[in-house]
Amino acid sequence: YQVRMIPYEDDEFTRPFTGRVDAELNQKMNVEVRVEGVDSRQFALVMDTCWATPVNDPDYSLRWDLIIN
Repeated sequence: YQVRMIPYEDDEFTRPFTGRVDAELNQKMNVEVRVEGVDSRQFALVMDTCWATPVNDPDYSLRWDLIIN
């Protein structure tokens, strides 16, 4: 399966950004998270948080919060 994060310009999730997205630190952003290639009747996506690390290690001590709540 593939997970996609789609940023939107508006609170109604009707206008996805196209091209490069520039954002300020701590700026609120609306993001749809979509899982493709799964049966939606048997799979539910629940996200509490999302973060990034500078290396391919989810337990790395340095990380930046992308989604909170």
